[in-house]
Amino acid sequence: MLSINKITESPEETISLANSLAGSFLDGGIYGFVGDLASGKTTFIKGLLSGLDFSGVANSPTFTLINEYNAKCRVVHMDCYRESDINRWIQLGILEYFNSNDLILIEWPDIIKPILPDRIKYIKFSNIDKNKRRIETI
Repeated sequence: MLSINKITESPEETISLANSLAGSFLDGGIYGFVGDLASGKTTFIKGLLSGLDFSGVANSPTFTLINEYNAKCRVVHMDCYRESDINRWIQLGILEYFNSNDLILIEWPDIIKPILPDRIKYIKFSNIDKNKRRIETI
């Protein structure tokens, strides 16, 4: 069971924390990343991908909506910030992703809450100051 309650004091620490926790993220798991803009969600995901042996460039899917990565397992990174139309997400195949064995990482999951599966686990990011943040499972 994934359990996090940490404070990081730099983006590098956030990446390192995620990297160290990569083995706790399960294939077929669905994780929602909640928090304000610039609270470390994408930075954490970059560290997580590194911990899953992804060696390429990981970018936020803010404009593409969905990025797929081949790592130790297939990782699907979604960002709902710019698209609130649930029907559009359904047209993009989000329900098929939810029923796959892929590791699903969703930024801004509350935007699509009505279609999220019950098994989603949430990680909350809270800004404390410019580089310091609390990262915790909720």
